[in-house]
Order: sequence, then C-alpha cells, then structure tokens
Amino acid sequence: MAKVSAANRKRIAAMKAAVRRGKMLYAKRTGARAIPDRILKQLAALNLPPNPWVYDVCLRELMRDAT
Repeated sequence: MAKVSAANRKRIAAMKAAVRRGKMLYAKRTGARAIPDRILKQLAALNLPPNPWVYDVCLRELMRDAT
C-alpha cells in the first residue's frame, strides 16, 4: 500500500470537508432535505431506543449505504 504524505492527507481531508459543505449548502438553497425520506422511514422502522448514540450510528450506516 502506498504511503500518503501528511500534506496530502490534509488536502484530501479539506476536499472532503468542502464537498460536505457544498452538499449542505445546496440542500439549504434548494430546500431539499439533508436526510432523504427513504432513510427516515428506514430509521422509523427500526424502532430504535431513545438513545442518541444508537440513532447516530444507525443513521451513519444508512447514509453510507445510500451513497
């Protein structure tokens, strides 16, 4: 596996952050939801306990599968 320099790691992290910011700004500008309805329905179907950590983990995994 190729090594990545510290400068490149920082550059890649900055690019990923810029993409995330762009997605959020686009969603705000168009009125689109940041979390699609399909994923909200899947979360509701899981009947999760009222624990923010569990909700966040499940949401992160569902969002990862959606992309």
